[in-house]
Amino acid sequence: MKSTISVSICFVVACLFLPFFLFGQAVKPQNIYRVTVISQYGIENGKYTSNSIPIHQQIYDSLGRLHTEIDYNPITRYPNNYRWHYFDGSTKLKSEFYLNEKLSRTEEYDYANNLMNELRVFKVNESDTSLTLRVLYTYNSNNLLAKATGYNSAGKKGYTATYKYDSNGNEVERKVKGKRATPPDSILYLKRTLEYDSLNRISVENITITKEGGPQSTNQIIYKYDGNNNIKEKQINNINGKQIKRKEYVYRPDQRIQRQSTFDAENILIDFRAYRYEIYKTSDRRTRILE
Repeated sequence: MKSTISVSICFVVACLFLPFFLFGQAVKPQNIYRVTVISQYGIENGKYTSNSIPIHQQIYDSLGRLHTEIDYNPITRYPNNYRWHYFDGSTKLKSEFYLNEKLSRTEEYDYANNLMNELRVFKVNESDTSLTLRVLYTYNSNNLLAKATGYNSAGKKGYTATYKYDSNGNEVERKVKGKRATPPDSILYLKRTLEYDSLNRISVENITITKEGGPQSTNQIIYKYDGNNNIKEKQINNINGKQIKRKEYVYRPDQRIQRQSTFDAENILIDFRAYRYEIYKTSDRRTRILE
């Protein structure tokens, strides 16, 4: 049942970070209609307590566009880090990334045939904004990403990434050649072996991954599903099959996630998060409706 209550303090603080900007045809939506709040609960003796703090917010306008993401400092509860997204219609053209309330990076996106074909990443400091990475994307006949070519700040080819998929369209291999630039997600190599259940859902995933500046890692992920085909459990094992952690997910009747629990190798609860969904139907945002 929906209920109406006053606006939370943390949301009011978040709204202070919503000035109006224009970037060519890219507009940052100002309408606040739907908000998702993720709260983290305290853990004592392997059980979650009644104490919680908001750690993340996602803010959508009435057209369903995600225009603001906010990360709260768990100690100060202040929104130090946030991201703003700019749109032309329903197409996202630009994102701004703020760290400690300062603009640190921007990304610009171009599209062809409704597929992103170019990404430009800019580094921002107090005195300068410089292009650090330009990536061109090409797709196969199934509209799956086939190749990404990255160019560094000097305009020289920095890397080429190639992608392979299985018959279900899931990525099973990625190889990156070149050392003059690093892909946006820092992945240099990826190999996945997938097993499917009788409903063609991924049941077991063996994944080997290498990231820039880190060692290669191999893990096994075992998936379990509920009656609505939502993932209800992910068990992450090491290369020898020993559990590293396990995550459980509980969903609402409308199939949106409601709770997420994380357990360690000994199945002791180490993290508990709850999701709240709010609607603001008036422009003054004085009241909210809990969905």
